[in-house]
Amino acid sequence: MARLHRPPLFLAAIFVAAMAGALTATLLLLAPRGADAHANTQVGGTLRIGIGWLPPPETPDMRLYAEEGFDLDLAAEIGRGMGVRTELILVAPDDAVQALAAGEVDLVVVRAGAGGGLRRGARIVETGFESGLSIAMRSDRPLASWADLKGRVVCASEANRHGRDLAQRLGATVKIERAPAVTLMQVRTGECDAAIHDRVLLDPLFTKLSWQKFSATLPAVEPTSLVVAVSPGNADLAQAVTGALKNETSPERWRQRREKWASTVSFEVYRDQVAADCH
Repeated sequence: MARLHRPPLFLAAIFVAAMAGALTATLLLLAPRGADAHANTQVGGTLRIGIGWLPPPETPDMRLYAEEGFDLDLAAEIGRGMGVRTELILVAPDDAVQALAAGEVDLVVVRAGAGGGLRRGARIVETGFESGLSIAMRSDRPLASWADLKGRVVCASEANRHGRDLAQRLGATVKIERAPAVTLMQVRTGECDAAIHDRVLLDPLFTKLSWQKFSATLPAVEPTSLVVAVSPGNADLAQAVTGALKNETSPERWRQRREKWASTVSFEVYRDQVAADCH
């Protein structure tokens, strides 16, 4: 049988095509997976997330605590949903627009009021979480109004900047503690007259029998929403964030988070409290 003669150029073309196909397959395997691979390419493989507070690397007695809100949780969910690495960068809430404009971060997870400058200066992705501030205090000697906080000792966590600012504006002496459990414990032991937190987190805590004596509160004020802010022109990233959080922002999912927060914080108070409840 006669052998077919293949010109050298023809064989070279076949080789180049095969190598190109192999390279394409390799790139597809290495491509980032998640809600939007384009976003990962855009930020060089690491998503830089601005956050208003970062926990210390070490805690007293190496104890872990539930944090004040859900900023850190949402940042982690965004990274998982988009299939990218994340780098958390400290950005004060008032500096969010500037940090985005300067390219210091790709997005910011932050609390925003209805009429704040953040909504005018950034593209906003809503997360479904909203709450006003309220307090926990003794039920047998409750304060009648927010104005009564003047001159009182109010506990607030390090992460609760909004709560601290409100208490200071009202003339309270603010006692800053590491975590919500510590602030609430000190209401029970009498070191603080009140602890200031999100009302939607206090509500499930107050349903527990062990908190009835310390479940007096005040009407919620100054509501804010937990949002993700990106640069106004970055619609692709905003869409990617929305996709990454699509299963994490339903009312039921937030109910679960609030219930878990209350149960965890209540346990942490029980674990840490040494002195008896004040009487």
